[in-house]
Amino acid sequence: MLNKKLEYFVTLSQCLSFTQAAAAHSVSQTAISQYIAALENKLQVRLFNRNAHSVSLTDAGKFFYERVSFMMHYDSDTKKKLIAIAEQYSGYVKVGIGMYESRHTEDFFSRFLLAHSEIKVDIFQYPYGPLTEKLKSGELDVILANVLCENAFPKEELISRPMFASTNYLVADRSIAEKYPEGDAVAMLKSECLITNCEDSGPNSMDMLRQMLLREFGVVPERFAQTNSTDAQMMMVRARHGVAIVPDIVPEAKEKNLVRIKMNMGDMTRYDMIRLANNGNPSAQLLMDFEENPATKPEA
Repeated sequence: MLNKKLEYFVTLSQCLSFTQAAAAHSVSQTAISQYIAALENKLQVRLFNRNAHSVSLTDAGKFFYERVSFMMHYDSDTKKKLIAIAEQYSGYVKVGIGMYESRHTEDFFSRFLLAHSEIKVDIFQYPYGPLTEKLKSGELDVILANVLCENAFPKEELISRPMFASTNYLVADRSIAEKYPEGDAVAMLKSECLITNCEDSGPNSMDMLRQMLLREFGVVPERFAQTNSTDAQMMMVRARHGVAIVPDIVPEAKEKNLVRIKMNMGDMTRYDMIRLANNGNPSAQLLMDFEENPATKPEA
């Protein structure tokens, strides 16, 4: 297995700050500096350019970062698969879910785990940008996400199946909603801060949100607040910092002190289970195929 201190190099390569790298690993800057110096001496190449004002990767450092990131991913993956084998599992699958999907998939995963107790399943939650990138890199076998994530791939590279669809609602604290004509979502969007899980880039970007709001409602809010989880988003709504657009599957949006207004945005938002077509993990395929045949689904 790889030397754990290689994480010092990876962190420094990402943040380009000895202070931040030291804080991330709860060690001194001297410890980081000494390790990097020893690593450069061992490799006989300079990995970083550094002066009093900045730190940057050399070309050799960039190449080494790519290789080390690759090796560390598969080192971690190997450890997890070894554990799965030792615990007498016959398969292992890594699943990623987005910000909202956990609210509507508990029953599906409960049935899968009951039917396939021989499969070890790890589930991780990420914003849609990192979720998509981790599927691309192979760090995740399967993701369950907004259909927007599929736009980041050529169609022939993906295998997907619809899981569910949901209508979107504008949600506001009652004290905010009462300032506007009943049911007037556009008036609230014009005047209130919009609290969103959209990211700076990627399939669920702020630009995408602005274009969608302009296209559907002819308005772009003057103020936005970004969060990276549904819990944080709804906390901000309850704190009366602004309003949020969330799918109907979010139970917190149905609290009695909140007002929900249905957003007429064309078709319902679809959420799919997705894997790469070249993913050869049989456990991933088993998860993707689980209960797709209506005859195997439990009666309502």
